[in-house]
Amino acid sequence: MQESEAAESAAPADDEATVAPSFDCAQSDSKATDLVCDTPMLARMDNELQRLYALAESGTYTSEDRLQELTAMQRGWIKGRDDCWKADDLMQCVTASYAMRIHELRQGFFDSRQQDEKGISNGPLALACVGADYGVSVTFIQADPGVAFLQWLDQSVALVQVPSGSGVKYEGSNYAGAAQLFAKGDDAMFTPPGGTEMTCRVEEIG
Repeated sequence: MQESEAAESAAPADDEATVAPSFDCAQSDSKATDLVCDTPMLARMDNELQRLYALAESGTYTSEDRLQELTAMQRGWIKGRDDCWKADDLMQCVTASYAMRIHELRQGFFDSRQQDEKGISNGPLALACVGADYGVSVTFIQADPGVAFLQWLDQSVALVQVPSGSGVKYEGSNYAGAAQLFAKGDDAMFTPPGGTEMTCRVEEIG
């Protein structure tokens, strides 16, 4: 299987009208959770995050100290997500918040990566780019449209899938500017925010 298969796999086939997040929308108490309830892509990301969190919480490799860390980080994440009402672009902020947390759970908790056949996320994978003297990690989320979360140095960006003639293209931005990722098989082209396009390969980490 190619490392970037998750970037090109079929989107979830559920009926958008039936997509519900992991929480009760009748109890929604923030603009962020209202948006999740109204947006199938975000509802799918919420369900995936909850699935990963449950795996990490009950995981064989999650010690008591790590469990306390997991719980504290989740509480902090919820507060940060709900604070997205302050952002200029609520949709961008909430999408990035979910993508980052999914990436963090997959990266930091081994058990969260043990049942990928039941979920919609894959990674983190390495994006090895020609001319880059730093590493880039990427997690793909098949949320229909798909989302790619990339992290490098002190930056990160969540990109959303857009129509493409071939391969898979993601676009988005952060405080530094617009960014783009194009992936086809294991080959990729990445334009970091405010930077120039780089030729890359998607590889397994380690």
